[in-house]
Amino acid sequence: MSFEKKISVIIPAKNEEKCLPLMIDELPKDIIKEIIVVDGHSTDRTVDAAKGLGVKVIPQQGRGYGNAVNTGLHQASGEYITFMDADASYDPQSLTLLKRKIEENRLDVCFCSRYLPESGSDDDTIIRYIGNRSFSLLLRFLHGVQISDALFLYCLAKREIFNKISISSEAFDWCVEFPIKVHHSKLKYSEIPSFERKRIAGESKVNAFTDGLQIAFTLLKLKWKISRYKNAD
Repeated sequence: MSFEKKISVIIPAKNEEKCLPLMIDELPKDIIKEIIVVDGHSTDRTVDAAKGLGVKVIPQQGRGYGNAVNTGLHQASGEYITFMDADASYDPQSLTLLKRKIEENRLDVCFCSRYLPESGSDDDTIIRYIGNRSFSLLLRFLHGVQISDALFLYCLAKREIFNKISISSEAFDWCVEFPIKVHHSKLKYSEIPSFERKRIAGESKVNAFTDGLQIAFTLLKLKWKISRYKNAD
């Protein structure tokens, strides 16, 4: 195994048999140690498709995106960890750029953003764009997190930081709890521009209304908890 193969790729997947093979085929294998597909109770051939590609498949016992991510974290052994959607919307070349940014700048975490210069999205609707930008502003205003895209959980993190922080969210609010705890733990982080593609098949698992409410609640709940903790000190 090459010295450069340091990354564990965690892929939560539910009914993604058509997208998953293309997504995995595009990954830069020269820097990847292992690919872990966490199957979220699929009713199609997602599991067969993943096993046919020779990657590790873990059945998800619980429910929700955050639960799937945490399930994968318990199995990951790479020096770095990334979380990727199974719908082939993430630009696989950004993974190499994330790794380079972390190593050159001695970061703990590096995030991708669709809202920096030289970035963008083919999948943003007007509603999603307004929601993403609003939550990004709230993340910065309430918690001081210096990233421009709160809801795009395409990042690379050192595995060791998960010994310092734990994420309890089990739904899509995982994507805001993670950067909040990275920031308040005084870990070193930055971001790079990246491009989001349209999913090639299947349906999105995100509900803009219910998931948006959950994310807003988590932002406020963590603000209250962190403020109370600081006041107690």
